[in-house]
Amino acid sequence: MRGGKGIVVLLALSVLVGAVGCGQQADIRAPKSEKAQEAVAKARRFDPAVLRADTPEAIDAEFAARLADKRKAAEKLYREEDGKRILKHKFGETELPDAPVRIVCIRMEDPMLALDAPMVAAYDFPQYYLHDRLAARGIMRISINDENKTINLEQVQGAKPDLIVMRDSFGKGVYQDLAKIAPVAAFDLRDYERSLLALSMVLQRPADGEVRLLQFYDRAKRDRMRIKGAIGDSTVALLRIMNKEVRLYPYATNDINRFMYELLNLRPPQMVVDIDGNDANNAISLELLPELGTDYLLINAGFGPSSRQNSAVARKRFEAMQRDPLWQSVPAVRTGRMDVVNAMIWNAHGIISKEMAMDALADWMEEHGQ
Repeated sequence: MRGGKGIVVLLALSVLVGAVGCGQQADIRAPKSEKAQEAVAKARRFDPAVLRADTPEAIDAEFAARLADKRKAAEKLYREEDGKRILKHKFGETELPDAPVRIVCIRMEDPMLALDAPMVAAYDFPQYYLHDRLAARGIMRISINDENKTINLEQVQGAKPDLIVMRDSFGKGVYQDLAKIAPVAAFDLRDYERSLLALSMVLQRPADGEVRLLQFYDRAKRDRMRIKGAIGDSTVALLRIMNKEVRLYPYATNDINRFMYELLNLRPPQMVVDIDGNDANNAISLELLPELGTDYLLINAGFGPSSRQNSAVARKRFEAMQRDPLWQSVPAVRTGRMDVVNAMIWNAHGIISKEMAMDALADWMEEHGQ
């Protein structure tokens, strides 16, 4: 009977590993194609093998260069010619109205609030990290169906906008439908700093955009010095728990955690560096996790504002993972240097969400540092 029970336990464990692992046997550290290596070289703002200084002077120099780059990138999106104001975006170009008053905002609430810009309607829901700020302004709610990525056009039309500001993560058909109602300014919010500056140009408030971005960099500088004072050059990695797989996010080629390494100068473990430019989606099997070798491990178990219905499934998956002996062998788990971050905030894009993520991380690191 004992032997039979042992077989059952082993079978159950193998099922659990299959359930919480990525389902792929390929090593995500495998050599990358030449094209992928070129993409990695382009994406890396800093060499992960080179230690960077964390003095106020060094950080100020870094962020000054970053601001100059973001300003130049934003200026490529916006131009004025023949008395017209034009924004270039994923779907084409939009001729912008002068001094728009009735602005409808769709998934660009973060930069709009960061600029203290007026909105007559915006995307919102009770669990949204921006809900309290939007509700305090009495802004009309625009509904979005996350299953099929559609927007309630009747609500948009009812707001009588003279400008619609939207994130470009929707399909072209959605953009075209909105453009029939009012001019649409679309932005790639994954590059939240460039989008903030470009949005400030669209709103004819470019100086406000730079001032707000400088405030953001000051916040990043403060949190960076707090974190590095607590953990020094210890390594930090982010693991994303999703519905059907677990992903280890790379050093420079992921929009969710790039700020950790670029703005906060956190040190990546070698595996995180090695998977940069991986041709797959960075899904990792539990068997590889003990080799991760990171001093601190951050867990992102859930989804952001656009896929919140899947978060409960991701959290249950993480609960199952924590019962697996393989999980208990992960170094950062054994030492208690693991933090479960707020998925809604970490998976969002915008300087407000990043400020919230950085502040919370600095608080935790000061408490759990070496």
